[in-house]
Amino acid sequence: MPRLQWTRATSATLLALVGALSLTACSDDDDNTPDSGVKVDAGTNTDAGTDTDAGSDAGSVDTGIPWDGGSAGTFSCEGKATATLTFAPGQEEELQDKVNTLAECTTITLAAGTFTFENAITIRQKGITLVGAGKGTKGQGTGGASSTVLVFTGAAANSNGLDVVGDRFEVRDLAVWNAKKDAIRVESSTDVVMRRVRTEWAEADKESNGKYGLYPVKSKYVVIDDCEAYNAADAGIYVGQTQYAVVRNSVAKQNVAGIEIENTQYAYVLGNTAQDNTTGLVVFDLPGNPIKGTDIRVKNNVITGNNRNNFASVQASSSTVSQVPAGTGTFMLASRRVELTGNTWGNNNTVDVAVLSGLSIDPNPANWSAAGGNFASSDVYVHGNTFQGGSGDSVDNGNVSQSLRPLGAALAALYAYGETVGTLNVEHLLWDGVDPAPRNRAQVNPINICFMDNTLPSGTTTAIVDLDLQAAVPLLGNSDLVGAWGATRHYAANKAEFNCAGFTPALTIGDLIP
Repeated sequence: MPRLQWTRATSATLLALVGALSLTACSDDDDNTPDSGVKVDAGTNTDAGTDTDAGSDAGSVDTGIPWDGGSAGTFSCEGKATATLTFAPGQEEELQDKVNTLAECTTITLAAGTFTFENAITIRQKGITLVGAGKGTKGQGTGGASSTVLVFTGAAANSNGLDVVGDRFEVRDLAVWNAKKDAIRVESSTDVVMRRVRTEWAEADKESNGKYGLYPVKSKYVVIDDCEAYNAADAGIYVGQTQYAVVRNSVAKQNVAGIEIENTQYAYVLGNTAQDNTTGLVVFDLPGNPIKGTDIRVKNNVITGNNRNNFASVQASSSTVSQVPAGTGTFMLASRRVELTGNTWGNNNTVDVAVLSGLSIDPNPANWSAAGGNFASSDVYVHGNTFQGGSGDSVDNGNVSQSLRPLGAALAALYAYGETVGTLNVEHLLWDGVDPAPRNRAQVNPINICFMDNTLPSGTTTAIVDLDLQAAVPLLGNSDLVGAWGATRHYAANKAEFNCAGFTPALTIGDLIP
């Protein structure tokens, strides 16, 4: 692990250091699509400056998410006239003409083979189903006898693949290849199902690839099931500014961020595989958004080997995704009431799990007022998981950059010193130590992080680290590695203050789903 030379940090550099690990992606700031109106207050605002029980923040809803696509919203095709339109490769122009004048409750069937488009397929109608012959396999850029591939390699710049606004929308059994922007974007819609869909860009590690694979945003009742996403320059599978979502049995590989849950209420992330991304899974809120994310269950996912070098564009990205250190397994930022159970982490070079404050990316609480002051992380229950080991031993793959990924550089410097005193790796769970702000250091675990009944590698001594960004990072800026290391707190997995049984009331999200 390289030992870096540090100079005195300016306040701007310090803020960058504090925030670097925390931003993998955000929704497109340049889009002006009207908001869906889903602006539900997730709970009362808790003053992060006090040591309160964060479990009282949001409350729990009885949401086992039983709908599985289409039954929970206000629009239904039951009793209405329906139609089916069928297209084969070579009929792309006819298809584009028809989608501009669709009647509601229409099914569009696409035959097996390759469809080539010069523009997005734009749908603005309710009750539309788009179905192909199969999603094919990774790397398949042309359709076969049992697969349908929609190719957008020659499409207009900055266009999406599928661009949808419409309740009760379903897309299944097809692939979207080389979209210029987002592969499948669904916005301001209720009852959205994406099933057996593959999104992919032909070349890995290209910053010019589209930003998002599956991208439902500002929506309600979303199901993403048995899907695949590869090579997105931002997030492969994204759910943002949404209420009630399931992401299950899906695969995200070779993206900057594998799976992302942003400013979302009541989400269930179940049985997915996130491997070979820069960061595997993220759950976070961003400032300025009216939806306060809460009640997220992350269960039975495999989040291993997320060590792909960050290939997001520094200039073109709509976020600071380019700052994420390679090797980040999972992180939560400005998140509350998050349960992680039955998951497997391992071989994530920077860290397996990180819990960060929203103040680490925007230290002005006023900027978080849209959702009632949602900057504080709280109530994180990590239990019954398996940590395989091999993580935290090569921060940012050793390719640290103080200018591009400053917190990765700070971690590398800190743990390079730690190596000299016997601590070799970043612990399995990293907490930035910011919330509540200002922090009372006498409180060991004021935000209720619970770490229980997890399987750890043999010989593990410390499993949790309180990084204390407010104290350690300024000392790093002054090249005081001894003082910076002394400001961090390292805890065993059975530390009493972290050995707690979750939060109250407990999550019910997904209880009705096997």
